[in-house]
Amino acid sequence: MAPRRLRLRDFMSVIASSAMVITALAPASAADPQYQRGGDPANPAIARRYLDQPVSWSVCSFDAQIKASYPQAPTTECAVVKVPMDWHNPDGHRDISLAISRSKALGTSKGLLTSNPGGPGGAGLNFTATLATTKQRLFQEYDLMGFDPRGFGRSEPLQCLTTTEELNALPTTLDYRERTEQTHRTEIAEAKLLAKACASTEFAQFVSSQQTVYDMEFLRALNGARLLNFIGYSYGTWLGGWYADSYPQRVGRFVIDSNMDWTHSQWDNVNFDPWSYQRRYDTQLLPWIARHADQISGLGSTPQQVQATYQRIRAKLVELQKAGTSSVRGDGLDGNVAGVIGNNRRFIRATVDILVHDEYVKAPSASGRIDGGHVDRAWARLAPELQKYDTLAATKARYGVPAVAAADEVVNLGASGTVVRCNDTAWNKDPRFYTREADQMTKRNPWFGYLNGVPFCAFWPYQPQDRKLDLKGSPRLLMVHSEIDPQTAYEGALRTHKDISGASRLVSIDDEGQHGQYILGPSSCVADIGDRFVFNGELPGRDQICGTSPLPEDGSVYEVKGPLDGRAMPLPRNLLAARTAESNPLLEQVIDHLSQPLKPVLHR
Repeated sequence: MAPRRLRLRDFMSVIASSAMVITALAPASAADPQYQRGGDPANPAIARRYLDQPVSWSVCSFDAQIKASYPQAPTTECAVVKVPMDWHNPDGHRDISLAISRSKALGTSKGLLTSNPGGPGGAGLNFTATLATTKQRLFQEYDLMGFDPRGFGRSEPLQCLTTTEELNALPTTLDYRERTEQTHRTEIAEAKLLAKACASTEFAQFVSSQQTVYDMEFLRALNGARLLNFIGYSYGTWLGGWYADSYPQRVGRFVIDSNMDWTHSQWDNVNFDPWSYQRRYDTQLLPWIARHADQISGLGSTPQQVQATYQRIRAKLVELQKAGTSSVRGDGLDGNVAGVIGNNRRFIRATVDILVHDEYVKAPSASGRIDGGHVDRAWARLAPELQKYDTLAATKARYGVPAVAAADEVVNLGASGTVVRCNDTAWNKDPRFYTREADQMTKRNPWFGYLNGVPFCAFWPYQPQDRKLDLKGSPRLLMVHSEIDPQTAYEGALRTHKDISGASRLVSIDDEGQHGQYILGPSSCVADIGDRFVFNGELPGRDQICGTSPLPEDGSVYEVKGPLDGRAMPLPRNLLAARTAESNPLLEQVIDHLSQPLKPVLHR
């Protein structure tokens, strides 16, 4: 059957990530009071059979890449270990597998350090070692561990199972920004189908943050470490906060960067997104494109002109779709741009996406798709100094036509991070609540206010495994956050910081919007504060506000009106360090992951 587009609303962050089964009955264990995490019940014990299991280590497939980036790196080994599907009832379900990696410190070890790249659902097997290729002291001073969270990467895979018949029976809408009854019906039908698909295996109810926290504690014990040290980005901050609340006595040095509002619900978090994306788009992307009008052909020399050009391109895409002559969507352009503007360097990629779609509306192809000619012409509209931030080959690969899968009756949509969101907190079960929210958000935030739509959590059949966090007894964490972060709003991070008063220090970056700062970001001030904490255990005595470096090819930092407004510490901007970090090919993959929380997926 012909391919059709099904928009999956795997919103972030975070970050993150996209992707997503046949028993719809809630599990017996869902009624267990220990799953009602409002209090602080005892954590499950780790059975000796898991700690005593034989572990077969071998050199990781990515070890050569790590050594190519940093030849002195220790060898990174990989293994697969077994853990309970349900830590609260290990004998009631089969075991599942976790993919893990490790390397020994080159010098005297300060302990075990692991990380999480965000999501939910970001694979982290090579993430800790990848961070260390840029921050080499990590290799020197820590035993490093990576892991793919349950359900994702090379760990036990979560499956979302449906059929081609169900997929092809879904209603459609030509533009999700047009808040019509047809759009509402489409969003509700998609959400209902995805919930059914992702809840169709026994495993689905246990792909949650709390179960992953238990996995992390097991991995700490398996490695014989007294404490766990941690660097988490985006959803990794949610995971880090939950671990610190569950096991305060095991918390070492925790850097949680680009924070979710992890003392509140998952819905509270995604409900920030429409306006935080709009803010980054309005205050930084459009002005940046306008400032570089002499290096970018034809988009405009003021933010208003750039926005008018964008709207013209988008309207023409929708017109072509409605005429039945094109499969290139206007809301697809929105998603492409939103999917990369969490990273400063990717402003060039967002600009190329706009130019490519402009070339397409000027000369639609007979196939109804974007082709290499459109990309070539768009690329030629960038000055050489902007072309160096990407490659023409990589741009063409992003617009490659996906292979068409066989029309099998059963279709696995893949592992969806939204399952974690559904399992973590309670969601409103009225889908019309979400269509009303999306309608209002679109009026207030006309660029991408509709991005949340109807989450399939509205139809999720299992009880939430949420918890109320206060971090009592935990050492202080280091929170890092940029002012105009689109994927995790600064206001949410500030709210969490206030909720756990005394349990964290907050380092804010003024006039900055990048998602992912420590190790990955442009502020030398953040790098200095983070290093003093990670390597020396020194936290600032009070909250700090840092300055940042200019956006790509800008000569200075441009002030942005926001919650910090010009109170940055007058510290030097280290452009070279930021660009050197981003030129690392392994970190380029990390940057791509962190800056793409929204990715519509073509299903068959």
